[in-house]
Amino acid sequence: MSTRQIPEIAAHRPAPAMPEWAMLERSLIALMNKSEDILLENYLMPNGEIFWPDIEGFRGYGGVDNAFEGFHRWPLFYLLGGDDRFLDLAQRQYEVLVAQFSRYKVPGSTQPEGRNTLLVKEYLPDYDWMHAGEAALYFYYLNLANPADERNKERSIRFASFLTNEDPTIPEFNYDPEHRVFKTLAMGPNGPAYHRFGGPYGYGTWMDSYGLPFYDVEGVVTMMDLRDPEKAKRFGEVYSARLRNCDTVTNMLSTTMVMNAYLHTGEEKYRQWVLDYVEGWRQRYQGNKGIMPDNAGPTGVVGETMDGKWYGGHYGWTFPHGFYFIGDAMVVGGQNQRLLTGEKGKLQWVREQVEMLLTHAVEDEQGRVLVPQNYADPGAVLEYGGSANEPMTRPDRVTEYPGFTRKQQLDGWYEFRVMSPVHMVHAYIDSLDPHDLQVTKRLRDRHRNNWDQVSGGAHGKDFSGQHHAYLNFLEGGYPAYPVDALLNSIAQVYSQLRKLREELELAEAGWGYRPDGEEEWRELAEVTRQVNQMKEKSWSESVTHSYFQTYLIGRSTITTETLVHLTMGGPLPVYNGGLLMVQVRHFDAVRKRPGLPADVAALVGRITQEGIELTLANLHPMESRRLIVQAGAFAEHCFTTAAYTDDEGKATVQELDSEYVEFELGPGTLLTVKLGMQRFCRQPSYQLPWDR
Repeated sequence: MSTRQIPEIAAHRPAPAMPEWAMLERSLIALMNKSEDILLENYLMPNGEIFWPDIEGFRGYGGVDNAFEGFHRWPLFYLLGGDDRFLDLAQRQYEVLVAQFSRYKVPGSTQPEGRNTLLVKEYLPDYDWMHAGEAALYFYYLNLANPADERNKERSIRFASFLTNEDPTIPEFNYDPEHRVFKTLAMGPNGPAYHRFGGPYGYGTWMDSYGLPFYDVEGVVTMMDLRDPEKAKRFGEVYSARLRNCDTVTNMLSTTMVMNAYLHTGEEKYRQWVLDYVEGWRQRYQGNKGIMPDNAGPTGVVGETMDGKWYGGHYGWTFPHGFYFIGDAMVVGGQNQRLLTGEKGKLQWVREQVEMLLTHAVEDEQGRVLVPQNYADPGAVLEYGGSANEPMTRPDRVTEYPGFTRKQQLDGWYEFRVMSPVHMVHAYIDSLDPHDLQVTKRLRDRHRNNWDQVSGGAHGKDFSGQHHAYLNFLEGGYPAYPVDALLNSIAQVYSQLRKLREELELAEAGWGYRPDGEEEWRELAEVTRQVNQMKEKSWSESVTHSYFQTYLIGRSTITTETLVHLTMGGPLPVYNGGLLMVQVRHFDAVRKRPGLPADVAALVGRITQEGIELTLANLHPMESRRLIVQAGAFAEHCFTTAAYTDDEGKATVQELDSEYVEFELGPGTLLTVKLGMQRFCRQPSYQLPWDR
């Protein structure tokens, strides 16, 4: 442990007035400290368990990953400065969910006793990393919030061992280190999930939104053909032959789980594993003419099981979402390499992929740039769910199924739409390269200004979506963003509270994937009856179905994007398993806990190559506050200087050379300081300031 003292800066001159953003920031935190009680009282059992019916073999209507996803905001809110109880609740809830889903057995499982439950060794046994990464976000936040908890550290090492071939009990290793591939698309403590293959690939209502994984299987033109058992069998044979022994690029999201073990231990084996696996995909990318391939066969060769095609992998270019999750994986892989090596340019491949897609973009009559997201065999019949207002559709339908549209292809590319800037935001915040910013601006919807104003409501599973507005603020073009974004966040909380109260008064909820057939509807009626017997207030069948499909994902009243933007200086992590990549983190120096101290507000107003501008406000009228500011979420950066105006009104520059700086703020004090920074100069870790 180092004995170096943390540099200190004191400010005691009271401000003539407090800025509106500071008042709103503390108001939002105070509001959310109380708002989640409605969930605790009405959406969970008293011990925190998910309501569960007494029906043999019941598995819910969505994956177990969804149950964990609903709680990721609790540890993050604590990290930002939420009440102490959110750490206690977050840890309790994780323990409760692990125990609950470790009890339930998988119907029809051929696994031996002890390996036939929804969780095995407290972990998802057979999930791909698009889904496993969603569930893992909660775990990563929990470790960042409470790294000293031995349960978190032990699990971190154990979970990583399933990927690094260090679990001595695993039936078969998941990873091939020689060829730098996973043996199949899904894995866990039971080894490669080969049991997901070998059967027919039949139609399900969940497929309506996505279409088919392949468009070259004889006799299968649209998913409706899979209602025919013979065609479903034939499609299943092709699906198994191509994907059973094939890795997918989205499994690069797994690198964060191994990074998580490294952040606890600093052990070189974890560092090298992450670098090796990501480098395998870099080499495949470099050998594929500027397009990230979505698959790699048993010897690491692109197209090895796909008849030579670079597309067709699980959660790849064709099925179901195209670039979005490929982009997620590239951001996560690049960020983890950046953390471990400190080298610049690790997210350049993200910009290159966006620029590649922009070369295939079209402009509609409204002047919007529509960027393709998916690729399939040229000439494929791409007919599945869509909107009547959807661009780039064809009139020559082949089915009469309501709600379907036929997509138009250009050179194999399809699903043309205004592109989310989320991946480019991560690339720009990493590089601070003006070129990355210009590419991000090209993605703006010229028909709908979302850079000079916030987008109302809650968007996505993490209530994010203010990407263009945030970057415009950092560039100096939207000075009202902090106030507007905080007002929008406060409105989000009240909107969520209204939604929940309506659900508790038998309102209807969105169906998502509806029940398919009379038997599923009958089961839903019985599940609703049983669950309502456990509760004081009843749910409609649609709310019950939504609860067991998405649990609390869209029901939490905690919204964190604005607080991360303003107080930490960066975007929310990639939802499917990224780490928090920000300029600073805050700690209460007196109470020795993460997060802003009571009454303190923070604003990262500018981010440049040289450092950041940080404004701190102590709103308490009578008491001083002390906080420690850390350079980076994992102390991966270093502060070099602090420039500010001292209490005597003199311009002061203080040398720092530290990953921390401690501030003492007098009552009613407002301090703006320019912090010089050297980025990615330290190995990242979960170290806490008082344990350095």
